[in-house]
Amino acid sequence: MTPSNPAKTAKQHVDRGVKRVVLGDLSFHTWYHSLYPEELVSKDSELLYVCSWCFRYTCAAGAYATHVKLCDRRTTPPGIKVYEHGGYAVWEIDGEDDKLFAQNLSLFSKLFLDHKSVFFDVSSFLYYVLTFVDPKAPEKYHVLGYFSKEKLSWDPNNLACILIFPPYQHRRLGRLLMGVSYKLSAWEWDPGLIGGPERPLSELGLRSYTRFWEERLARHFLLGPPKGEQGKVVQQKQATMKAAARKTPARERMTVQEIGLATGMLTEDVITALKSMGIVEPEHTRNKRNTTSNDHENAGETVVIRKANVLEWTKIHNVALRDPVREDGFIGEWASGNLQLQQESEG
Repeated sequence: MTPSNPAKTAKQHVDRGVKRVVLGDLSFHTWYHSLYPEELVSKDSELLYVCSWCFRYTCAAGAYATHVKLCDRRTTPPGIKVYEHGGYAVWEIDGEDDKLFAQNLSLFSKLFLDHKSVFFDVSSFLYYVLTFVDPKAPEKYHVLGYFSKEKLSWDPNNLACILIFPPYQHRRLGRLLMGVSYKLSAWEWDPGLIGGPERPLSELGLRSYTRFWEERLARHFLLGPPKGEQGKVVQQKQATMKAAARKTPARERMTVQEIGLATGMLTEDVITALKSMGIVEPEHTRNKRNTTSNDHENAGETVVIRKANVLEWTKIHNVALRDPVREDGFIGEWASGNLQLQQESEG
């Protein structure tokens, strides 16, 4: 998914050919072996130059310098923009329409992924590329990472592969892409997809997604479902949380399935997150004060989830209540108003 430092793990390939890449004006080490064609990248090649816009590659510094001056992707990626906020944008690219771009992107990403990556059969996938434009240099944009998903998945998958490039990790960008993947599955509209990432997840991938699910549930319990204009109520909710805690709040009952429907998450992912958060308590009596209870359907067990415990968890883990994905950042058919109009016209 987005491993932090796989060089320290036993999974890293010692004999991996290309050991360093130059991406734009950045140079950094690779983590794993990729299947670049041997006629273009020999097994003895340790340094690879990769265009930061189209991901074409070469072992020759001169050819690289010439290409970046002429690259036809210097202004925007291929595809259409589906999300934009705060300088960040996500572009949807059809692997069928832009095969070379998708293949080159997949080959590059395999240098940093040790599992599931499609190289050449890209036609059945959509690619969502994350870019950033510095307001101080609006003529230049940077590709930071991407996720892919199958156009037609027989399983409830809303994401196949995800990677934030090493120089841009530890900035919550992976969670931004995960959130976008849930939104693009249109889970809040009928017939939206309640799903999650493609299985099996790597150990690091499971760790990343578990934290994403935990934060998603925390926002749901404290602020409500992750849709609408949450950002506008975050400060108000935080300001009134202590005052509300002094009163006896209404006890809301819901099943794990209902929580999944409200958040777009699979039941097993809800359970994984709840167990990891450690906020679930057994319900000893129905008359406990100051609780918010949810029916956790695990062997029929009823449990209690206290908002105070959820809030404490967010403080301990330094979790921001504001969702990294902004509802008003979606563009075109994915904008909320357009999704609702589409649903009504199909109804």
